[in-house]
Amino acid sequence: MLLAGDIGGTKTALALFDPEDPRTPLHYRSYPSRQYTGLEGIVDDYLREQDARIAAACFGVAGPVTEGRCETINLPWIVEETRLSAHIPSGKAILVNDLEAMAWSLQLLQGKDLHAIHPGHEVEGNRAVIAAGTGLGEAGVWYGRYYHPFASEGGHADFSPQSYEEDALLSFLRNKYKHVSWERVLSGPGIENIYEFLVNTYRVAPATHIREQLQSGPRAATITAAALKGECPACLRTMELFVGLYGAEAGNLALKLMATGGIYIGGGIAPKILPLLDSDIFRSAFMHKGRLTSVLQKVPVRVIMTDLAPLFGAAYVACLLADDKPIY
Repeated sequence: MLLAGDIGGTKTALALFDPEDPRTPLHYRSYPSRQYTGLEGIVDDYLREQDARIAAACFGVAGPVTEGRCETINLPWIVEETRLSAHIPSGKAILVNDLEAMAWSLQLLQGKDLHAIHPGHEVEGNRAVIAAGTGLGEAGVWYGRYYHPFASEGGHADFSPQSYEEDALLSFLRNKYKHVSWERVLSGPGIENIYEFLVNTYRVAPATHIREQLQSGPRAATITAAALKGECPACLRTMELFVGLYGAEAGNLALKLMATGGIYIGGGIAPKILPLLDSDIFRSAFMHKGRLTSVLQKVPVRVIMTDLAPLFGAAYVACLLADDKPIY
């Protein structure tokens, strides 16, 4: 059996896979990450419940992985391959960035797992993955003789506004954070930041019942639900601004990687806001790149609809590790 993990700030998901089918979990369970002091405790609890011989394990973790070690971005953990290997019966364990794990899954995803929001003109070429959730992740897939995923920390690059309203948003966030990255606007907390900006600068007023629901502080789920129902002007404008920024940064990533093979939007937010995301607001921001607009018009954009994609990718890497095949 293969053990795959997707380690997030709020929950850690583990699943078992048959090496012959790295896209169908045989068993799945999620754990509240912050109730543990490290990943090893979660792995131990999971394996105690499962009577399975683990040939290899791969864990996708949010944060830069260097020489088998990661200081997680949204958790007070240090995760190391050497320590994890001692908790896997076969002694084979590997860490990859969580967006790299998602990128590995692209070759496993099927039609039902994807929703096209811009068909473009599909050709063989580099691909890219961008995913807003607890944070913002970005990764690429280099196309040479075969596809090879690689990680990045592009979500922490400087936020770059493209309008007077976005200039004001940047100024607002500068007073809140030392460094304003794309993650500060493209994530669950980013939705809350945009809402605070719009309401606190009196650009738009929230509906009374939504204001009451958010008295203890903005909540991304409440804001997105109200926007989808069209019952709050502030929430709807929040999500319009969020979707436009998402499109702009997805277009930036496509240009940086020349992702002619397509942009894939993952993460927990995209499937939940699909009616807002599949819009001219997103498409216009994605393609509006001056002299390179014609290039972006040809790049396909698809939303990954399954939240299991990082586990599929991790299972695929674990399969390579179990067979002693090269990963990098």
